[in-house]
Amino acid sequence: MVLRSKTAGLTAMAATGLLLAGCAAIPKAAAPPPAPAPSPTAATPPPPAPAPTQGWDDRALDRGAWRYDAGSRSAIFAPSAGAAPLLTMACSGGAIRMTAALDGAVALRTSAATDQVRFDGGTAIVPSRDIRLDRIAFSRGRFALEAANGRALTLPVQSEIGRVIEDCR
Repeated sequence: MVLRSKTAGLTAMAATGLLLAGCAAIPKAAAPPPAPAPSPTAATPPPPAPAPTQGWDDRALDRGAWRYDAGSRSAIFAPSAGAAPLLTMACSGGAIRMTAALDGAVALRTSAATDQVRFDGGTAIVPSRDIRLDRIAFSRGRFALEAANGRALTLPVQSEIGRVIEDCR
């Protein structure tokens, strides 16, 4: 009987323990985080800055084509066949004679540098070994001559230029 009452007591305690263990509290869902405070309405963005004026390397090329004249050892850029040339580069002794409707100090712009060339009465004489001629011949696709009065030529770089320079050296 004592044994039975001890066993019954242990069984009752085990059953009570199991019952208590099965009574676990169900966790409640956590409260959602508070909504972020509404941000103030963004002000209208400022208008875009005006586009910068096109640089010489963004301007359209002057219309025309280069041709080489072996008899006069010259490269001529003209708008069309028979039209007055915009620029002539001719070998004259040990120099290149550049002829154009430009006068005074003219900026020579190439992909390598900006230099000055002096045109007097529409003609500039540049020694055949002058670095400015190499800069023209090797400029990336174009070069420009810009006079102080606003007159400008933007011309393509083609093989005729290099040929007249090499013929003169």
